[in-house]
Amino acid sequence: MTLAVAFPNQSPRVSFAMRKLTEAILEIGETIETVDPQQQQRYDIVIASSAQEAASFGVSADTSVNEEGFEIRHDSRGGGPTLYVLANDESGAMYGVLELAERLRNCREVSLVPACVINARFPFRALKFNLPWSSYRMNACFDVQHETVRDLSFWESFLDMMAENRYNVLTLWNLHPFPYMIRPVHFPEATPFSDEELAEWKYYWTSLFRMALDRGIETYLINWNVFVSEAFREHYDPNAIDDMQFYFGDAYSTEQIKQYNRECVTQVIDEYPDLAGLGISLGERMENMTPEQRQAWIEDVYYVGMKQAGRPVKFIHRAPFSVDPQITRTSIENNGFMPEPVWVEVKFNWSHAYSSTKLLLTHGGSNGMEGYWNPPPAHYKITWMVRNEDFFTLRWAQPGFIRAHLAANSHDYVGGYYVGSECFIPAKDYSHIEDSPQMTWTYAFQKHWLYYMLWGRLLYDPETPDPVFEDALGLRYGEQAGRQLLSAYSSVCKMPMALASFYKFTWDFTLYAEGFLATNRAEYNSGQAFISLQDLLESQTFDPSYLSLRDYADRLTRSQSTEGFVTPLQLADALEADAQQGLKALSAITDESPALASEILDAKAWACLSLYFAAKLRAGVSYALYEKTGMESDRDQARQWLEAPHAAKHWEDLIRVTQSRYKPQPLMHLGETLFSWELFRPQIEEDIAFVSRPNS
Repeated sequence: MTLAVAFPNQSPRVSFAMRKLTEAILEIGETIETVDPQQQQRYDIVIASSAQEAASFGVSADTSVNEEGFEIRHDSRGGGPTLYVLANDESGAMYGVLELAERLRNCREVSLVPACVINARFPFRALKFNLPWSSYRMNACFDVQHETVRDLSFWESFLDMMAENRYNVLTLWNLHPFPYMIRPVHFPEATPFSDEELAEWKYYWTSLFRMALDRGIETYLINWNVFVSEAFREHYDPNAIDDMQFYFGDAYSTEQIKQYNRECVTQVIDEYPDLAGLGISLGERMENMTPEQRQAWIEDVYYVGMKQAGRPVKFIHRAPFSVDPQITRTSIENNGFMPEPVWVEVKFNWSHAYSSTKLLLTHGGSNGMEGYWNPPPAHYKITWMVRNEDFFTLRWAQPGFIRAHLAANSHDYVGGYYVGSECFIPAKDYSHIEDSPQMTWTYAFQKHWLYYMLWGRLLYDPETPDPVFEDALGLRYGEQAGRQLLSAYSSVCKMPMALASFYKFTWDFTLYAEGFLATNRAEYNSGQAFISLQDLLESQTFDPSYLSLRDYADRLTRSQSTEGFVTPLQLADALEADAQQGLKALSAITDESPALASEILDAKAWACLSLYFAAKLRAGVSYALYEKTGMESDRDQARQWLEAPHAAKHWEDLIRVTQSRYKPQPLMHLGETLFSWELFRPQIEEDIAFVSRPNS
């Protein structure tokens, strides 16, 4: 059967979605013919991206359809059964056609596709992507990404993924992007490239921004303020401080530097018409400036540069690290020239959003940060930054956490979310053993496809049910496997949030959940990175509703109530139950392709980590009681929980299920030391040695 499809507005966005619909129609054994509405009156499918287009077919979208929303409807008024995809803009029509393609794959027949009206919950649904050049972080894991990230084929795949998952914002982050984009009129030597090299860069950026726009994705450039290129320093300011690329330290700013950055802002806006906006990260390289001076620098450079451009652009203003909300919110509210809303970015629980759904910490501390949203802003919206510095290798999928997060933090003053990392670029996959039959993906984000699907689809529509994700897994691995695999992930992937709620953290390197690590600069290349039992004993909990090991032991020995708290033993019981439930779901999967085996082993790795953490918590409780009472039976119990068949075995199981696929890999948290789970086998033994020594 040939399906006749009419779509008057053959915009790039609708055309992109039509390619996906065509694939779905072919998969169900049908063919497709696109028809001219002026030449034919009978259609199987009609796509309208405006009220006027819908009216030309004698229909109108439901009045509840908003911007980026859509309706799928069946109607017979055109002389036969017709399915309509109706929207009020091109993005809504694109999402509606993508939804139709997905539902058609599952229903296998157009007439069986259920009707629906779906609107975007958040207007701002962003991915954070750090660029490997002029990068904020420096490590081999960034060095290996240059070629891939410069490849427009990579971006075509990445942007396809974004559009299919309903993301509408791409934020590109690096210290100083301008020399890679323009040659400033008054500072031509600040750009180190030849005309030919710069032309290649300009083609790259122009193509990237256009591909994003064609998929309904706005692109923003976000940098770190008071920086110049090395070429600028060489040719225009030899007295500038060394290492202007390093992000940490005092500001060095002159009128010439301000003029240079201001000119860069204006030229980038004018030379790249498809660039949607700019952003700043107020605080880096500004340590010796007062909050007033920092905001004044942004106003004098960015605000003025934007005003001098030939068109308005949107703006992301990262909340300053030194909290003084009144200064920044007054500056934004009174600007009067930027398109509204301005997006004010706030790190949710600093660098480790995979901790609690409660906002307990922001960048630099939380005292006073609520001043950005209380009272509610008039001209800007808060956008939560969901930073992931906790798992880069193992696949993660926990839809319950995402739904709970959105439900708890979807206030009227919130415009949306960013999802991404500072220490991981999802381009070249450098963790997996090459030429493995399991490696069916080209890029890292394709391996983590479910992670991106969960966040994107739930940000668009938090009511998206689990069967949507089960079906996506089922299309890859079979219906039965899809259901069981999502169930397993949903159970075992609670582990990083459990660890982050229990073990107090701050900035990026203070926690890396999948490695059971907590590092800082002083601990690079040392075994101290591993979270030892002693570390757990000495730490406080991040979430105040959790009791630490020693606080719990103190309450037990004093016969004090623990009601209202999550105790270490309760957390251990939950971790073990989740691990066993996940392993049970995995055991029900009978057919395994190499690609499915890779997913299963990642879920098993999370189960091993859950069981390891549970055993270690129980050991910690016993040892904390030994510290209080001096009873040797408590110390013996702690040692037993750390040995096989408990913690030590679970770590060995973790090594076993990972080393067949993953190789030692660069990890920002460890500096030049390559990460593997096997690397920390000696620390497992050190924990046992620690509890075996008498309490001094």
